[in-house]
Amino acid sequence: MKCKFCGNDLPEESKFCPSCGAPVEPEEKQEQSEQSAEAKQQENQNPYEYGVPGTDNGSGAQNENPYQYGSAGQDNENPYQYGSAGQNNENPYQYGSTGQNTSADYNANNGTYGQPQKPINGTTYLIFAIISTLLCCLPLGIVAIVYACKINSLQRSGDYAGAQNAAKKAKMFTIIGTVAALVVSIFYIIFAIVIGIGSSDFDDDSVSNVVENVIEDKNDSKKADDSDKSDKTAKTTEPAAASSGLGTSWDSYTVQINDKVLTFPCTKADVEAAGLSMDTEYTAENYMVNANEYELVYFMDANDNEIMAYAINNTDTAMEVKDCLIGGVSVDDYDLENGGLTVIFPGGLQMGASKDAVTGAYGEADDTYDGDSLSMYSWYSDDSYYKSCEIDFDAESGLVCTMTMQNFGQ
Repeated sequence: MKCKFCGNDLPEESKFCPSCGAPVEPEEKQEQSEQSAEAKQQENQNPYEYGVPGTDNGSGAQNENPYQYGSAGQDNENPYQYGSAGQNNENPYQYGSTGQNTSADYNANNGTYGQPQKPINGTTYLIFAIISTLLCCLPLGIVAIVYACKINSLQRSGDYAGAQNAAKKAKMFTIIGTVAALVVSIFYIIFAIVIGIGSSDFDDDSVSNVVENVIEDKNDSKKADDSDKSDKTAKTTEPAAASSGLGTSWDSYTVQINDKVLTFPCTKADVEAAGLSMDTEYTAENYMVNANEYELVYFMDANDNEIMAYAINNTDTAMEVKDCLIGGVSVDDYDLENGGLTVIFPGGLQMGASKDAVTGAYGEADDTYDGDSLSMYSWYSDDSYYKSCEIDFDAESGLVCTMTMQNFGQ
């Protein structure tokens, strides 16, 4: 005998197993128990039997298991059967069956599970929409960009039908915008060609006329310039000689302009009598000069030579500049470069005179300054700072380049 629990051999007439301590049954009871277990196994109709195709479970009866799994070749009315094939299956919840009529087919069109959809690359649509916007049609391109941006977001949210619709619209607006831009470009080119052909004859004549007119105007202008230069040269070659009315020392406060000798202070009319006129663009004639002050004004001749003058107001009330006296002048060689105007200071000194000639006529200067570009020699009256004479010499040549005379009458 063997223990039915541990399987070890048992001594004869033992009531308990010496190995595990289990009670020992007689041999007759063990055989009866084994036979009874086999009989129950044969009679058992397992309601959840798995994978027995078309058998009678050992009892000769057709298997009517309502939850049988995987049976084939039988009339199966299992409402929950999974994976059966080749049968008339009315399972409303069956998944993945082939060759059968099912009412739960899931697909992307009606919002159910079924065949997985191929993903849409929204970036491609977006790139073509941007190109269409930049190079073709701006309004339609912007609409295409809006729909292209929706594709990926709709896919991420599971709305594949919406993503497909957005892709179609993005493609449509991209194509329409590109075609519209091409059509407009073609019409524009045709229009430009037609206009160009229609006006070619006129353009040729007008261009030739313009060129001829420009050449003629240029020649006329050159002739006028040559004539002006010859006149200026002629005037320069015949400067005015020093007048007998011109003083010999600087404190005579006399200056000869052309053939007119001015004694400062003088009137505006006296300066104009020398062939000059006041530049009213720089200083208007009605400009007001305060009492006991002065204003700088400029006088010009016909050749655009220029002389700076001091318009002084020695009264106690303000007056217009045209009514002021002229208390002196200042002139340099740059302002006389056009020629035709002669300015002579006392002692017959003119532009280009030497230092020796100046100091010989006026004596030693009261004040001197030697700079990099010029040297300044100044003479002052004992009774007023505004009675003075200044002669500047070019540092390189040592000749007179600027002359200033002042007498404000105070």
